[in-house]
Amino acid sequence: MSGTVASLVGYLAVVILIGVLSARRSSRSLSEFYLGGRTMSDFVVALSAVVSGRSAWLMMGVVGATFVLGVRMAWFIPGYVIAELLMFLFAARRIRRFTERHDNVTLLDYFASRFRDESGLLRVTAAVIIVVFFTAYVGAQLKAGQVMFNYLFGWESVVSGIALMALIVGFYTIVGGYRAVSITDAIQAVLMLLGLGVLPIVGFLAAGGPGEAWRTLAGLSRAAAAEGGTFSMLGFGSLAGVVSGLSIGLGSPGNPHIIVRYMSIRRAQRLRMAALVGTIWNVLLGWGAVYTGLAARALYQPATLPDPNNQAFVHMATDLFPPVLAGLMLAALIAAIMSTADSQILVVSSSITRDLYEKVIRRGREVTPRAAVRLGRTWAGLVILAAGLLSWLTAAYAGHRVFSTVFSYVLLAWAGLGSSFGPPLLLSLYWRRATKAGAFASFLTGTGGCILWIALGLKAATGLHEMLVGFALSLVVMIAVSLATPPPEGAAEMLAQMRSGEPSRRAG
Repeated sequence: MSGTVASLVGYLAVVILIGVLSARRSSRSLSEFYLGGRTMSDFVVALSAVVSGRSAWLMMGVVGATFVLGVRMAWFIPGYVIAELLMFLFAARRIRRFTERHDNVTLLDYFASRFRDESGLLRVTAAVIIVVFFTAYVGAQLKAGQVMFNYLFGWESVVSGIALMALIVGFYTIVGGYRAVSITDAIQAVLMLLGLGVLPIVGFLAAGGPGEAWRTLAGLSRAAAAEGGTFSMLGFGSLAGVVSGLSIGLGSPGNPHIIVRYMSIRRAQRLRMAALVGTIWNVLLGWGAVYTGLAARALYQPATLPDPNNQAFVHMATDLFPPVLAGLMLAALIAAIMSTADSQILVVSSSITRDLYEKVIRRGREVTPRAAVRLGRTWAGLVILAAGLLSWLTAAYAGHRVFSTVFSYVLLAWAGLGSSFGPPLLLSLYWRRATKAGAFASFLTGTGGCILWIALGLKAATGLHEMLVGFALSLVVMIAVSLATPPPEGAAEMLAQMRSGEPSRRAG
C-alpha cells in the first residue's frame, strides 16, 4: 500500500507544481485565467477537449456498466466520437474566429454577441442553468474520487474522500487557471490511455488468455439470457438502448467546458490537427474502457464487489498489479476525475464572474483585470464547496436511479447542458434566422425537457435517454420561435465573420 500511495503522491505533486508555475500568467486577465490567453497548442487543446468530456464517467462509469451489462454499453462510443470529430472539423473554427473578433471569453459571451442580447436575459438564464447542472457535474466527479479513496484506504466516512478530492482539484484550478488545467489535462490524457490500454490486457491474461476469457464471457451471457439476467455479449440490446447510446454525442455541442477548448487554441487553422489527435484518443479511450469492463467480468462476479457499478477499475488495478504500478493505474483514474472537474469549476466560475457580475451586475462600470481574476478564484472555491456538499447530500440517496452510479449521475448533467445549449449554438453558427427569442426558449425547453422526462417516469417506461428527447424538443422550439421572430441585426455579416474571420462586403 505504501508503494501505491507513493505513486499517487508523486503524480499529485506534479499537478500541484503545474498550478503553481501557471499562477502568475493566469492572474493577468480573465482571458488568461479562463482561456489561457488563446495561446494553447493544438495537441493540448485536443487532449484537453477529449478528457474533459470523458472523466470518471468513462473510467468508472463505462467500465462498471460494461462489467454489469456487457458490450451493449459500446454504443455510447461512436455517438460521442463522431459528434466531437464533426465539431472539431466544422463548428470549432467558426467559434474560434467569432469569439476572438468579439472578445468573447465564455460561451455565454458568444450567445450575447451573436444574438445582440443587450438586456442580459440570455446571460442570466444560461448562467443559472450552468451553475445548477455543472455543480451537480462536479459533485459527480467528487463522488467518484470518494469511491476510489474509500476503497483504497478503507475509509468509511463519505466526507473524507470528498474533501480530499476537492482539495486536490481545487488547489491547482484556483491557483493556475485554464493554462494549468489544460496542461494537466494533456498529462492526464496520457495516463488515462496508459490505464485503459494496459489494464484490459493484463486482465484478459489473468483470466486465462483472450480465448479463455471470451469463452467465459460467452457462457455468462448465455446463462444470463436463460435466467433473465442483464449481462449480454450480443452487443445490441434494445433499439431504444442503441438510439440512446448513439444520441449521447448530442451533448458535445452544448457542454461549455468542451466549447471553450476551441476558443483557446492559438490559431483556428490548427483545429484540423486537433481533430485528428482528439479522435484517435477518443476511440482508444472508449474501447479501452469497454474491454476493461469485459476483462473485469471474466475475472469477477458483480456480487464479489461492494459497489460493482463504480469499483471494477479500482478493484482490478489493486488486485492485478504490484503497489507502485497499481498507484499509476489509480493515478490514471484520478486524472480522469480531475480532467473534467477542473474544467467545469472554471466554467461555473466564469459564468458567475464574467457573465453575471461583470456583464450584468456591473455593466457599464469598470472591473480591473486583477480584481476580476480574484473574484473568479473566489467563486471557483465556492463552487467546489457547493459541489462537495451536493455530493455528500446525494450519498443519502444512493439508491435512487439517478444518483446510484457515477455513470447515471454524470449523464443527467451532460444531457441537461447539451439539450439546453446544443441546438442554439449549432443553429447560430449556420442559420441567419436564429434569434435571441429562439435561443431563450431553447434554453428553457432543453432543461425542462430532460428533467420532466425523468421525473414523469418516461425514461424508465420507454428506455429512451433524456439527452435525445431534450435535444429534439429544444431544436424544434428553437426553429419555431426563431421563424416567428426577427433575426438580429447584422446576422449575415456575423456568419461571414465565422466563415473567414472577416465581414463580407455583401453582408448586411
